[in-house]
Amino acid sequence: MKQLRNVEDYNFAYSVLRYIVDLYVKCSYRKFKIYGRENIPKDGAVIYAPNHCNSLMDPLVVLTIGHERKVFVARADIFRKPAIRKILTFLKIMPINRKRDGIRSVRNTADTIKKSIRVLNNQVKFCILPEGTHRAKHSLLPIGKGIARISYGANEEMGKEKPIYIVPVGLEYGDYFRFRSTVLVQIAKPINITEYIGANMEQGEHNIMEGIRELVKNALKEKIVYVEDNEDYDAVWELSKLKTGSICKYSLLKRFKANKQYIAQIEQFKAEAPQKASVLFEKVNHFIEERKKAQIGTNSIVKHNALLNSILSTFMLILVLPVFAIMTAVSWPVILSNEVAVSKVKDRAFHNSFRCGITLVLWTLMFIVYVIILFCTLRWYYALGASILLWPAPMLVYDYFEIVRNCASSWRWLFNRKLKALYHELLNLLNIYKYE
Repeated sequence: MKQLRNVEDYNFAYSVLRYIVDLYVKCSYRKFKIYGRENIPKDGAVIYAPNHCNSLMDPLVVLTIGHERKVFVARADIFRKPAIRKILTFLKIMPINRKRDGIRSVRNTADTIKKSIRVLNNQVKFCILPEGTHRAKHSLLPIGKGIARISYGANEEMGKEKPIYIVPVGLEYGDYFRFRSTVLVQIAKPINITEYIGANMEQGEHNIMEGIRELVKNALKEKIVYVEDNEDYDAVWELSKLKTGSICKYSLLKRFKANKQYIAQIEQFKAEAPQKASVLFEKVNHFIEERKKAQIGTNSIVKHNALLNSILSTFMLILVLPVFAIMTAVSWPVILSNEVAVSKVKDRAFHNSFRCGITLVLWTLMFIVYVIILFCTLRWYYALGASILLWPAPMLVYDYFEIVRNCASSWRWLFNRKLKALYHELLNLLNIYKYE
């Protein structure tokens, strides 16, 4: 691996690898949609600021926005081993220090900012996850000082030559923990830091940087399904899923907008009738507890014609079972390696990162071997057709397992009288409150 002089330097091997990584990241999701590419400025330095809810998948998803070079930051402690540092530098990831890393590490913050500014000055896009750490919730942690310091310092260094922009990126996952779920990427309108600082010079450096953090927070809240992180979080999110799951099944963007609208209505109801909201949320929390005990997903509950859907899903599973068997036979080392690896990782938010990485390495090698065997044993057109059909094997296996899970959930829902009674009780309460 060639040693890079600077993390942002061009590297041919990295440039080629990017295409493969982007492909596997997109294949990690059943639906992958990006909106707002037109909001990315072309006349200045760009700092991406995505929300951080799904560990390593967040920067990997941001990476797919465009094929141009991007430099990311990660916590400094993982750079301690020279070999790991070399690999991370090749992947265009540089360390950033946090208070939790100790006083000595924080002293290196100025160096991190200096390197970040150099990256931007070399016309390479920079990405920092402003919350500092990940959390699998439809909410936000406090925006850290890092993004404000870097953008403020970049403006001092080169703001007279070109504007500095922060581009908030909202990442909305269908499920944080299941492989082959969905992801909606929404790129917000850029925040022109140069203009903002110029218009607020009299407020002083501290207040300007606090203002930058607030601007980033507000922009991200608009591009994610935001639920206040308090004791009512689970109840609010459950109500929203039950409501929007029945009206927006296929469009990620429509479902996002419906969730935003419905959560705003819930919050208004909570503000206007706190006692009624408290009673409602207590019922919802009890419903969630019983639903999870029964291993029933909200998608099963909101389906129209549940019996017909369950029968059709079962028939489809039986019909494609031979295909599933073949796909499993050729890709079982990948599936097994994935699940053994994630079983040893306590933080579930890392599971899909491991699955994506293991699939990328192991399946690529296996697929190359399969292709060689096919072209050595079959006519070229048969080999080509078989290779094309073979390529999505691991992804199709995961899709089949997901259909099995959903089908089992639907059948359990059909025969769970207790949960149905609780659901109808909940609907009646919503009707009484004239809230449905």
